[in-house]
Order: sequence, then structure tokens, then C-alpha cells
Amino acid sequence: MKIKAIHLAAAVAAALLLGGCSWFSHKPAKPDADVAATATTVLADVDAGPAQPASSAQAAEASAAVAPSAQSPEAAVVDFLTMHQRLGNSGLPDAGSLNAYNAFLCPSLASALRDARVRQEQFRARNPDEKPPLVEGDLFSSLFEGPDSYSAAESKIDGPRATVKMDLRHGEGSGATTWQDSMLLELDDGIWCISDVEYGGKWPLANRGRLSDTLKQ
Repeated sequence: MKIKAIHLAAAVAAALLLGGCSWFSHKPAKPDADVAATATTVLADVDAGPAQPASSAQAAEASAAVAPSAQSPEAAVVDFLTMHQRLGNSGLPDAGSLNAYNAFLCPSLASALRDARVRQEQFRARNPDEKPPLVEGDLFSSLFEGPDSYSAAESKIDGPRATVKMDLRHGEGSGATTWQDSMLLELDDGIWCISDVEYGGKWPLANRGRLSDTLKQ
């Protein structure tokens, strides 16, 4: 199962790269300790050789497909939501995808996600027959299912901070759910990163407040 998880994470990353998402051009993320530990365990436990690296032609094709990020707050948010949607926008990011999130998130929010994942695993260990918190539902938007389309409605930059209000939509036609959430950003070494999400959904079961508060609960 661990081998499959490593291969799946690699396949998802390759798909994102070849698909044109420019998250690779955002701030470099420090490798997550859990990912490194899992990879070490897998290599120690199996006799099979390491996975074959991509050919030089594949690497060149991937490099050509990824345009440098415009580095505006709006571009950072759109790139993040593209990555988030492709990786599966439900519950806390797992260890295999956390590095992709770290490329967009400010250190404070990345740390809060890691802490929440630790508490989630502790809950699993204490309550093996119960569903742990934050295991389902989109945490980065008001709607449980998350948006399937999005665009920047307006943005405001105030020195090293920015707010991008997003038009979000889930579904089609008259039955679609539309709403606005605000993505809060800060400059980190000259690059815009996401520091929090301010939920704007008005329906009864919408996420309320901010993502940072949800992660602390």
C-alpha cells in the first residue's frame, strides 16, 4: 500500500506539471518529514528497484508546458485552486500532497495544517472506530463539495498583504451554488502566499469564519 501511495503522489505531480498548472514556479517548499519518512521506509522494505525517472524528452515537454507565474495575488490564488481541485479538495491534505500545498501557503498556515493532521492521526489512534475530524469536505472554501469553477472578482493590496475575493461556483444551471470567499495573502520572500481563507457562504451548513479557526478546533 505504501508503494502505491508513493507512486500515486508521483503520478499526480506529473499530471499537474504536464497539465500546465504553474505551482512549480511558486515558492519552493521544504519536504514534509512524513513524506520523507514514508519514502525511506518504502525503499528499505522492498527489493524492487526505484521508479524510473522521466526521460529528458518528457522533462523538456513538461518544462515547456509550465509558464512562469505572473506572481500577482490573483494568479497565485487561481493557481492554488487549480492544484487543489486536481489533487482532490476534500479534508486535510495527506502527506503525499502536502508539499504541493506548501508551495502556495504561508508558513503559518502550512504549520497549522501539519498540526491539524497530527491531531487527526492522534484521534484515529484513540478512536479507531470513529471518523476523525476534518477528514471530509473542502476546507479551502465555504461549500462542502468545493467549487468546480472560480475566478477573481476583485483584489486589494495593502503593502505586504492582499485580499482576493473569488467568485466560486459548484454545479450547472439553476441548481448551481454560487458564492464568494476571500483569500488572504502575504508576501513571503517577495512571493505571494496564502495566509488564510475567509469564508463567505451564507447557507446554513456553510463553513464559517476563517480556515485558521477551523484548523484549531
